[in-house]
Amino acid sequence: MILRTTCIWKTIKIVTQVVLIGSCVAALSACAEWLPEAHRLDLQQGNTVKLAQLEAISTGMPKSEVRKILGSPMLSDPFHNQRWDYIYRFIPNKGFERKSLLTLYFKDDVLVKIDDSQYVEP
Repeated sequence: MILRTTCIWKTIKIVTQVVLIGSCVAALSACAEWLPEAHRLDLQQGNTVKLAQLEAISTGMPKSEVRKILGSPMLSDPFHNQRWDYIYRFIPNKGFERKSLLTLYFKDDVLVKIDDSQYVEP
């Protein structure tokens, strides 16, 4: 009888500890919304093409000259080697994401078309 009673008390003690730990975890997780947010860095990806650089290029220029002004493109598809895409993406810590796309088309290594319809100066 004594052995059975001590086993019951040990079981009650373990269950009480588990309930106590569980309630502490639940209470702390409920307070998580009061904690400040972790700091996030601004994220920049891709090619930054300034407006002055864009204005410096014009149709009729060779690829080598365009590369000197703008740098290497973010995307240069081997299946469409006559098209260069300059992609830029900025994700700030707070605020809205900004995207910019500048596409250049070449024919016989000469710039023939500049598509700046989705270009936004970074």
